[in-house]
Amino acid sequence: MPQIVPSILETTKEGFLATYAKEVKLPGASRIQVDFGDGIFVPNQILDIKEIDVLSPAIHWEAHLMIQAPEDFLDYQICGFKTIIVHYEAYKTPEGLRQALSSIKAVGLEPALCLKNETPVAVAVEFSSIINHYQLMSVKPGYQGTPFLGNTYERVKELRSLLPNAIIEVDGGVNIDNVKQLANAGADLLILGSSITKVPNMQEAFEKIQNELNKSFLTKSE
Repeated sequence: MPQIVPSILETTKEGFLATYAKEVKLPGASRIQVDFGDGIFVPNQILDIKEIDVLSPAIHWEAHLMIQAPEDFLDYQICGFKTIIVHYEAYKTPEGLRQALSSIKAVGLEPALCLKNETPVAVAVEFSSIINHYQLMSVKPGYQGTPFLGNTYERVKELRSLLPNAIIEVDGGVNIDNVKQLANAGADLLILGSSITKVPNMQEAFEKIQNELNKSFLTKSE
């Protein structure tokens, strides 16, 4: 069954620690994604890796790098991240991207590739000999709370048909109204941002979305 994944998008260490403290306590949350932004690839500056201490080993941590052509990934490995997601659009050439994916593997981490909504999903096939994990942006990257882009469903279906065994992640605007449709389209991991971080009760919102997803799959199995 697809998995919902809380995310952290904060601009300060204090903000990160506050959200971190809540998300690691969410019942059933075994994977959390942390957003990083350099103010170049995305217009807003998001938390820097050097501001993060060692993370809880009980969680599978993903680092989503909204950063222009990152090359050094050792700090993420030291902090406790397991998966590093880089953007296709952040590199000038496919060769530069391939080198980055290889560098992620070299420090013992899982590389994943993210595609902006306007990038054709077919470009993912070119890297399928190196990686098996892809993230599709379903909003404009860099901000939480921006509108969900409706063509995401078809993009997930297309990527699933091109790469049947891939891990497909969807990031942006995932909420209780679209989580079932995204799962049915073929997504494996569904990133929750503002739908749990911008509400009064994070745990309640998280559990409602989880229950909605569970209900969908329980109905199918009956």
